[in-house]
Amino acid sequence: MAISLVLVGLVAIGFAPGVASADDTLERDGSDLVVNVSSVDDPETVTVAVTDPADTGITYTADATNVEDGKVRIDVAVPDEGTVNGTDLRTANVTVTVDPAGENATAVQLANETAVPLHAVALAEPAWIGDGEGDNATDRLYVPLDPAGTVGVSAGTDFDVGLDLNGNETADVEGTIRGNGTQLVVDRDELANEAGDSRETLDLRVLSSAGPVSDRAPIDPELRSWEDGLALWHPLFEPGETYAVDASVVGENANYTDTDAETDRGYLELPAQLRGETEIRVSTADGTELANYTKSNPLTYAGASRVDATVDDGSLRFDRSLAGLAVDGALVGSGDGSTYAGITGTADDEGRLALGDADLNGAETLLLSTAAGDMAVTLETGGDSAGTGTGGGLDSILPVLLAFLVPFGVGVLPGAVIGHRSQSDPDPVNTLLIGVISFGLAGIAAVGVLVVLAPDLFGTDLVNLVSYAGVILGTVGTAAGHQLLAESGVAAASRPFAAKVTVTDGSDPFRGDVTVHYREPGEQERYDPVTVRGGRETVQLPGAGTWEMYARHGSAHSDVETVDANEPSVTLTIPVEATLTVVDAVDGEPVTDAAISGEGGISGTTDRNGAVTLDPPEDATDAEIEVSHDRYADATERVRFQQNASHTVELERRTGRLRGSATVDGTAAGAVPFRIVPDDEFLSDRFDVETVTTDADGTLDERTLPIGQYRVEVTLTNGNVAYEGAETTVTVNESGTARATVDARFTWRLDADRRDRIDRVRSDVRSVLEGGGRDGKIPRYYASVVESMLDAAESVPDAGHEFVGREVDPSEAVDGILGAAERATDAISEAMTTKRNVDLFAACADMPDADVRWSGSFELGELLDRLESDSSAQRREVKQRYEAVDGLIEDRRGELSEIAPAREMQQRAWELTREADRGPEAVAIGYTSLLLLDAVEELFEHDALRERLTRTVF
Repeated sequence: MAISLVLVGLVAIGFAPGVASADDTLERDGSDLVVNVSSVDDPETVTVAVTDPADTGITYTADATNVEDGKVRIDVAVPDEGTVNGTDLRTANVTVTVDPAGENATAVQLANETAVPLHAVALAEPAWIGDGEGDNATDRLYVPLDPAGTVGVSAGTDFDVGLDLNGNETADVEGTIRGNGTQLVVDRDELANEAGDSRETLDLRVLSSAGPVSDRAPIDPELRSWEDGLALWHPLFEPGETYAVDASVVGENANYTDTDAETDRGYLELPAQLRGETEIRVSTADGTELANYTKSNPLTYAGASRVDATVDDGSLRFDRSLAGLAVDGALVGSGDGSTYAGITGTADDEGRLALGDADLNGAETLLLSTAAGDMAVTLETGGDSAGTGTGGGLDSILPVLLAFLVPFGVGVLPGAVIGHRSQSDPDPVNTLLIGVISFGLAGIAAVGVLVVLAPDLFGTDLVNLVSYAGVILGTVGTAAGHQLLAESGVAAASRPFAAKVTVTDGSDPFRGDVTVHYREPGEQERYDPVTVRGGRETVQLPGAGTWEMYARHGSAHSDVETVDANEPSVTLTIPVEATLTVVDAVDGEPVTDAAISGEGGISGTTDRNGAVTLDPPEDATDAEIEVSHDRYADATERVRFQQNASHTVELERRTGRLRGSATVDGTAAGAVPFRIVPDDEFLSDRFDVETVTTDADGTLDERTLPIGQYRVEVTLTNGNVAYEGAETTVTVNESGTARATVDARFTWRLDADRRDRIDRVRSDVRSVLEGGGRDGKIPRYYASVVESMLDAAESVPDAGHEFVGREVDPSEAVDGILGAAERATDAISEAMTTKRNVDLFAACADMPDADVRWSGSFELGELLDRLESDSSAQRREVKQRYEAVDGLIEDRRGELSEIAPAREMQQRAWELTREADRGPEAVAIGYTSLLLLDAVEELFEHDALRERLTRTVF
């Protein structure tokens, strides 16, 4: 049955004098229990013991010295004793005790059997919007919970919680925690109504009767891959509402604007080219902003979420935190490539998703399209496993040993215990009675062992025989033990004595003040403890017999040891932990999840601060430990377990080498930015993206990097030029050199319209050459300039490397070339059909044929350079070249009979530029004018053409 945490009140209790109320003493703030110790003078240690639920053994201790505002914070997820996992602590009762500093200070009880919630909830990612349950259900917001931080919640119970949206610790909406504390579910419509439509960040905090029980984990807008594209996801986007969107990629010419964008399940669709640092602003029709990310704080698509799943019995089994997640397709990767799989449906309450007809045999990668965006799934194979073979020698002998030892031990125990505690001469009647009791207990133990073991190894007779022997020997042993131990106790000293006490930290005498407590066995403490300084002291015990002694320092204490007049010396060891911190040797950052192992069973794993606390091994003051991590070289350190001892171990990174190259259709791409992006969880958490530039030939010099997986991205252009395969993934290992080869494919192609346009221009060129009995060598010479332009236009699909690093669109470049070619063809036609030229070519009709072509070529790279430069400067260049060619023509006038073919072409070349407007075609025309003027200048250098200019025309 769901229980609203908002309605859980503090249990009213009666307080003894000097005990504060829970309202004054205890409150919750996120994962912390806050204890107010301001009423205690000079507090040193706070102890919080859970009394209800009973028998949990959960205890928290914390240092209360130098606390701020008299408040001690205790993380409820990390008790000093007991476990909070699987225990319902939402309505726990606790006792709070404060130990003040000082030798003779008396502990102060701040709370006794006081109710306070001790559970905690930790929100995780990714959240999503999904369908509710029932016919009239509304959409719900699903938020996974972090199992490491969600504690104190009983298994198998769903319960309602109050959620604070405004930081005032008031329940604005209600949600449900379900799936054994793995998921928070909230009605999305109720959430949106309470949050309003102008909130960029959704800051949910789970409440309890004593304050919030979850730390801040804001749910922000984020870029996600969605439905084969990119989308901005925000839980407060309203379905059916339209939004104004203005987005651009920082530093790139990629912009997107939409004044009437719609959303679906919190997703606002965006163009795929916005994959980078994106400035984005989203607002409603009345101007209310829901997102405003500027150049100083842009959004970036972080890639697909990573989850684990097990393939088991025709289904994918996820963690239960993904229950209710809708899936509408999958991409299955194997050694033969990737294929689409029709995996659709919704994960059930156990996190299972039916595979249907999909076959994941041989699958290496799995990318799911889900309501939470794309998810990269790491697959594991499920199914039951069983061992094979028969038990070895130890397995066969063990049942027989147990059949003897259990009844023997149970039989001996009563006489040994009673005889040891006896302080009087042994009575034969008592010994006989103890023997009878021992025989009965040993017999019951023997029957129990036989029932549990079952005679299926050596046979019934052998097991029964060994059990009977254990019963008989145990009965004899208990009688003998009672007689011997009772006589030994009587012989013990019968007068008060002084005990020599030594207190150590396991290696050296304990520094500072330590209190030594003593009592008679089985009795309460009724003697004042003795303060020991320097680790050694003689304690006068007030009576004869055996005494129990132990030492205490703060919250730490030694084991209880016994002492008597026969053995008056005792050593009390207060265990001292050692703190080890593991850091990166290069940047000093803490190393998380480093494995610690060592002598005496020492083991542990470093936390997010790189620290681990190590318990001392038995009978040892130091130990050699080994630190290992799969991304670092192993290291060893000798650790001493002493007071205030701490150790720091620096791990050297395991590194490898990386080389790279960037090409376009096999041709070097030139100097381009290479982005080396950490692409596994460890690298992504620790290292930033590195951007380097390739050499002029597109190669990247060898670099040393930490081992792991990287995504190498090449920025080929800032414009809309289409390339495929501009990124690759590479794994850097310690051995060898990883090579990141990015061979992008230029995907732009000539469409049918542009091919038809090229054919039309070629046809127009041929019509210029049809002279009707006239000589066509000079017109054909000028027409070769146009043919070179058409060849350049046709070469663009094979010249993708020319567009690297440019903002020029290939379509604009080709259209500019073709437009200039059409204009040039008309200009050549007009120049070659003037009356003087027609007469000249008619007079040359009898001259020998000659195939003379312009020696230059229309260079695509030069055109692209001109398209990115100042067009006014190009116009001045054409004018200067025009004037230079004009002077050359005037110089040759006296040598030739006719200069009209040169003069007319020179004039038409200048008119092309003069009449051109602005834009790509105008730049191409300017470049074409220069080439035509070059052809005019070269005309005088060809003997066959020069000879035609010597003919006289009447």
